[in-house]
Amino acid sequence: MALQMPVYRELTAIESKVFMGLSWRQLGAAVLLALVCGGGYAGLVFGLGMDYNAAMYLVFIPGVPIAAWGWMRPKGLKPEAYAVYVWRHYTQREIYLLDGPARPARTPAKPTVKER
Repeated sequence: MALQMPVYRELTAIESKVFMGLSWRQLGAAVLLALVCGGGYAGLVFGLGMDYNAAMYLVFIPGVPIAAWGWMRPKGLKPEAYAVYVWRHYTQREIYLLDGPARPARTPAKPTVKER
């Protein structure tokens, strides 16, 4: 049996695991989820006396974007890099052709020697 070591194609896509198999991003998201959702749930149930199920559904709403930031990797990109591409796609409408970005067509005032 030969000793084998996996070699990743893109080294920048690897995030180091710092605690219990979580990366820094996932660990930060887990702490933020515990503070926002756990604190919100405790405040709604014990502070306002809300029903347990209703409070669970209300704290689920701010928890989804936090969890998506921590664990989702759309197209293999970090969420903030992906958000820049999505923002640019919807705000900047440019037409790209095979030979580069589209430029306004300019016609010379006089025909050149080759065109005559």
